[in-house]
Amino acid sequence: YEHSSTGAKLKIYAGDLATVDIWGAYVKAHNDRDLDAIHKANAGDFKGWAPNGVIVDGPAAHAAFLKDWFAASSPKWEMKYAIANEVLGEDGVVQQWVTSGATVTSTIDGKEVTSEEIYDVRIENGKVKNMFVAVRAVIPAE
Repeated sequence: YEHSSTGAKLKIYAGDLATVDIWGAYVKAHNDRDLDAIHKANAGDFKGWAPNGVIVDGPAAHAAFLKDWFAASSPKWEMKYAIANEVLGEDGVVQQWVTSGATVTSTIDGKEVTSEEIYDVRIENGKVKNMFVAVRAVIPAE
């Protein structure tokens, strides 16, 4: 179930697998550093919530955020899973989401750093509309 902001318990169902393909292409564009493809894949009202508290509001802000991140740490994504799901909102609108996980490897100060990331991504009209990201650092002992 998804719990709405009003406390309503909303059922989650299997979603359209085409959304997983959209997400897979989006992740590939990140690995390819293809900011143009990412920009085109974002909805005009894109909004993302990064794990460090940053809220990225709009495709242009997302491109600037990614450009800096790519230059600073050269992240690479290895997809682990992706699940298409949908929820009927209280407003009667069906929302398509992809929940996925990836291992991300970055280079920070010349050292390789690995994290496990979970994404909850809303796809609307074939575009990435919203993205929530959670991260867990992988320690060397793992």
